[in-house]
Amino acid sequence: MPNYYDILGVTHAATQAEIKQSFRNLALRYHPDKNKNSEESKQKFVQIVEAYEVLSDEHARKNYDNNPYALGARHKWTPPADFEQVYSYAEIKRRYRQSTISGGMWDISDRASFGLWKATILLFGCLGAVVLFIMLLR
Repeated sequence: MPNYYDILGVTHAATQAEIKQSFRNLALRYHPDKNKNSEESKQKFVQIVEAYEVLSDEHARKNYDNNPYALGARHKWTPPADFEQVYSYAEIKRRYRQSTISGGMWDISDRASFGLWKATILLFGCLGAVVLFIMLLR
């Protein structure tokens, strides 16, 4: 039975924020939508989700800390009925967004995206004006 703390790469003293951040990073790395042909990645993703669901719930985490082997002995973890929806790649990016860390392709806000579009249109407009100017000089 794998240790949930080892699966998420956190210590036993990890805070909920550290667990959440580790889950997000690992889930995005091993998500089946990103690694379509890897069965190993799919199994790793399910282990990550299982570890997160136990360690993110304070009551379940206390029970697990008291006896980590009892959880596996009593019952086998089963994913929730809406597993595909709750743990979809887009949902993980949206729900577990890191507010203190910016950057990356999905962290661009709508306002920043609009600003990039305006800059791109302005650049192409200037380029078109230069081309017309060159054509008129000939």
